[in-house]
Amino acid sequence: MFHWVEVRAYCHATEDEEKVLAAIRTVLPEAEAKREALAGHFGNPLVRLAARAENAPMIKEAWRRIVAALGKDEVARDLEDRIVEDLVYHLRLDKQAASLGRVERSASGDILDLRAKVAAYPKKPEIAAKAVREFLEAL
Repeated sequence: MFHWVEVRAYCHATEDEEKVLAAIRTVLPEAEAKREALAGHFGNPLVRLAARAENAPMIKEAWRRIVAALGKDEVARDLEDRIVEDLVYHLRLDKQAASLGRVERSASGDILDLRAKVAAYPKKPEIAAKAVREFLEAL
């Protein structure tokens, strides 16, 4: 159903990197996180943390966590708008809630960016949306 699921977040200089890693592990507890040092717009230190699951059991477990917390309807809401041309599904999760062990959708800019590459043929967003709905129903 999915080729991979990735969760990434930016850690600002004022944030505790371990708490941001804990937020990522709320969604992907077994995936190895990678760290990339960056510079912000004004030259301030910034770190991008990302974890990716590429095997089916880890991917399915991540979706179970998300669906258990948000519900199938919430995950499927605006589905067509969150799958882009290259069949990557995007979901914005609340980074602060995730650092406390909760999975919630975000209404702010302080997010965990969940991206998932949908396996669908032919490679069309509407086919991918249908496949994601079927996957969610089967969970």
